[in-house]
Amino acid sequence: MPELVVDMIENQSRLRSAIDTGLRDLFGGAISGVVSIVYCVSYAAFIFSGPLAPWLGYGIAATFIATTIGALVVALRSSVPFTIAGPDSPTSVVTATLVAAFVAWLVANGATDHVLEPTLLLMALSSMLVGILLCGLGLARAGRAIRFVPYPVIGGFLGATGWLMVSGASQVVTDMRLAAANIHALVSPASLSKLTAAAAIAVSLYFGLRRFGNPLVLLGLILAGIAAAHLAFFATGISITDAQAAGWLFKPEAAVALTLPWNFDELSRFPWPALPHLAGDIIAMMFVTVMSVLLNTTGIELETRYEADLERELNAVGSANLLSASLGGYVTCSSLSRTTLNYEVGGRGRLSGLTVAAISG
Repeated sequence: MPELVVDMIENQSRLRSAIDTGLRDLFGGAISGVVSIVYCVSYAAFIFSGPLAPWLGYGIAATFIATTIGALVVALRSSVPFTIAGPDSPTSVVTATLVAAFVAWLVANGATDHVLEPTLLLMALSSMLVGILLCGLGLARAGRAIRFVPYPVIGGFLGATGWLMVSGASQVVTDMRLAAANIHALVSPASLSKLTAAAAIAVSLYFGLRRFGNPLVLLGLILAGIAAAHLAFFATGISITDAQAAGWLFKPEAAVALTLPWNFDELSRFPWPALPHLAGDIIAMMFVTVMSVLLNTTGIELETRYEADLERELNAVGSANLLSASLGGYVTCSSLSRTTLNYEVGGRGRLSGLTVAAISG
């Protein structure tokens, strides 16, 4: 009889522990999912800017597809069970550069009436190539090759990515490229007010994240920035419609139907002669994604003191990219910031990544 009581107590203790762990994973995944939403909309606005701005709805759909698949596959296959994956800043920046070069080629060759479909197909094609490369490196057990990459190369990669992010942020805010030809328009009162607001948010995030160790600071500052903007609209008498017309908010997007990019008609109409002109951008995307996976995984190890299997991570992210490509998404990657956020708020299991996938889906 005493043994039965002891077993019951142990079972109840294990059950409480399992429930507690599950709740922490759900909470971590929910917080990371909310942050992922902000990231996804930002990346979509960055990639689908300029000539692609009328089809932003498709960009948002493709971004959430990539996030859903990335978070799902990596959560199931990663050697670090609490890893959160999805489109990341470096890979999205290079995707935007590739797309911009492709659209410029289309415009230069008079293909302005058929831009969206080949662009979606190019994004899926690049994700497929990235997936093949990552899986190949994983099968070849080449993850440790990062030890042979010189620090100046890594520093240059991070510096160039940072500059592209800054210039891309300026274009998202003002709808103009950060170039000398646009300097007069960029210093106009309307553009300066938007750039000043963006700079204030950036400075707040920088110093807030450095000053406070709480991982919820990122989410809190983002939500506070949104609230402050709407309070400013209310105080100055600017309606939501006026804010949308002035470029402060997204304009209402038309409903879009999700279609697979891989079909015979689109493949036959795709401008294959453009690929040689884009070879450098595609190779850069493949290199950046490999570097991002390896650097982010190493960063996750340092932040969480959890040892990862680099080859398994390469295979997991590679598989996610192959599936993302097949369903109309684009390049996805393990995320250092979102994984660290999930870990700091208590996420330790695969349920966190599955929660992010469910929210994005």
